[in-house]
Amino acid sequence: MTSAKDSSLAAPSVPDPAAKFDGSLRADQATKIVLLELLAVMEFHESGVLQRSHEECLHDYRIAVRRGRSALSQLRESFPPSIMTRFAPKLIALGRVTTPARDLDVHLLGFDALKSSVPNHFQDALEPLRAVLLQQADWAYGELFRHLSSGGYRRFMADWRRFLETPPPARPRATEALTPIIDLAGRRIWKLYRRAIKQGRAIKDRSPAECLHELRKTCKKLRYLLEFFRHLYPEPEITRAIKLLKRLQDYLGEFQDVEVQIHKIQELGQIMRKQSAVPTDTLLAMGALLGRLDHRESRLREEFARRFRSFASTEHQAEYRSLFRPVELAALKPAAELTGSAG
Repeated sequence: MTSAKDSSLAAPSVPDPAAKFDGSLRADQATKIVLLELLAVMEFHESGVLQRSHEECLHDYRIAVRRGRSALSQLRESFPPSIMTRFAPKLIALGRVTTPARDLDVHLLGFDALKSSVPNHFQDALEPLRAVLLQQADWAYGELFRHLSSGGYRRFMADWRRFLETPPPARPRATEALTPIIDLAGRRIWKLYRRAIKQGRAIKDRSPAECLHELRKTCKKLRYLLEFFRHLYPEPEITRAIKLLKRLQDYLGEFQDVEVQIHKIQELGQIMRKQSAVPTDTLLAMGALLGRLDHRESRLREEFARRFRSFASTEHQAEYRSLFRPVELAALKPAAELTGSAG
């Protein structure tokens, strides 16, 4: 088994989830196509995760799980409610069991950069922190391996593929099954964009970090839908929409990473003190590191309004309105700047 610290193999190529379909395709068929592509990515990376051959295997596996969970949730009206009840909890469980291992991979991959951010005379004193991270990563991967090797997981994967490969019924019970996918996707994209605008406008200087985290989650869901169905919309408009969203996501992700690093170092400090006597130099080095991270978090927090501005501009709102606003809403409401209500 290769640890995160020792991995030197190239990451495997990811299957290209690029199946195209017409916007008039019924929603249940299109949703199954999207979900089958994501399942193929999970299956492709599963052996790499189990062998711990490269950190990107878990990263790509986890993203496919998250995207699948989001697609099933956002397009849930494509299927009967029993499908959500049957499969959504399994995808949620997969997301949870992959989180600790992936988070620790990220901490270890970024450890040298964190180490270099403190004064030279403190850097070597941080090595005990790396040792605890490696220990926790081994434990987290052990838990993940047990889950992926279980009979329950194997049954879920087989049942999930069987459902996705089964042709949709001629007379479906789901409310949106026969809706053209471009209509359902457009409505969901429009709703998520409005939610993101509302959440972003509500964030003030003293808003808690959780508000930025909630906006980040909404932006992820929006990004997934834009990428699932980008081939249904004209270029370069859809490319610009994804580009501006990604720019905001990168900022929100950086802020979240700093938050996670601060909490993890605080947590590890408590663990290390309970396990054994921690060298004074290590405690001082961890304190210096927390000070640097706290300063970085404050600087990022101050940048929110500027980072959000392009995404929420009147021009960009008009672009979303033109691409995604449902026809029935356009007929009822004037084309004005969003008020921020999520509907």
